[in-house]
Amino acid sequence: MNGKNAHAGHRERMRKRFLDSGQEGLFDHELLELLMFYARPVVNTNGIAHALADEFGNTAKVLSAGSDMLMSVKGVGEAGAAFLKLMYDFGTDYLRNSHSSETLLSNEQLFTCIAEQFSDSSSDICTILCLSSKYELLRVVTVPTGDILTGRISPREMAAIILRSNASSVCAGINHGYRIPVPDDRDYATVHFFGELLSAVGISFRDFIIAGGGSFFSMRGSGAFTF
Repeated sequence: MNGKNAHAGHRERMRKRFLDSGQEGLFDHELLELLMFYARPVVNTNGIAHALADEFGNTAKVLSAGSDMLMSVKGVGEAGAAFLKLMYDFGTDYLRNSHSSETLLSNEQLFTCIAEQFSDSSSDICTILCLSSKYELLRVVTVPTGDILTGRISPREMAAIILRSNASSVCAGINHGYRIPVPDDRDYATVHFFGELLSAVGISFRDFIIAGGGSFFSMRGSGAFTF
């Protein structure tokens, strides 16, 4: 009985931490543990969350993983995989519909959409906006920039994600957090990654936008990179 009460208390404390501080107040494995509370209500989900984080690296890659890959992680099961996919689909549908009355045609519209993906404190995050031929938002993909530069996510994997969206063009954005948005070597390396990848699959590279210090820098607009 005591063990059951302690477990219930843990869940309530986790929920309260999230309600008080949002996702910034929890580590990736804690966010995953919280999500799995609702998919596996009578199972200790801490070990499952750690296994997911170890297998995929971060919450974004867990949510965008295929059902078969998710179910290959011990403890997730069909219910857990379905719930995680449901969360991902709800999120992408919300982002798509939040811009359904406009096209992301101007730099200001792209900046606004990019800004919605980043918090003031998060850094080293790359967001990819997959756009239709009419510049409508089809899908948003967010990955750590380090995963791109170290090869943890390969060009083939990234191409497969983008192609599944049926995108005609892509705008990528990177977050410098509180630093001013001046391009550095990592930014140029990331631009080269997307430039070569998108050229190979025949998708237009719309822009590469750097966010930081409350402002933005357009690589295309500045002429800092040849698109």
